[in-house]
Amino acid sequence: MSASACAMGAQAPWWRRSRRVAEPEVSLDKALERLEAIADKLEDPGLDLDDAVRLYEEGLRLYADCAKRLDAADLRITQLADALAKQARERGAG
Repeated sequence: MSASACAMGAQAPWWRRSRRVAEPEVSLDKALERLEAIADKLEDPGLDLDDAVRLYEEGLRLYADCAKRLDAADLRITQLADALAKQARERGAG
């Protein structure tokens, strides 16, 4: 599909459309609990290979999501602390 077709609102062919269904957002605590459960299941020596791969993929997605959320929270805390420090300096100078 050309760029002009995309700009005009044409849909991509069925084989290029994403097959992933949007997953509901899970709390960080629930995601971490699920990661723990996945790790426990992956330690089971009787786990089928296909199930292990599926669980591993799910774990990687959860890990990436948790890391992204924690990085965003860390950045926000840093920004808030910097803003507070700036206000304190301005009050002290004034």
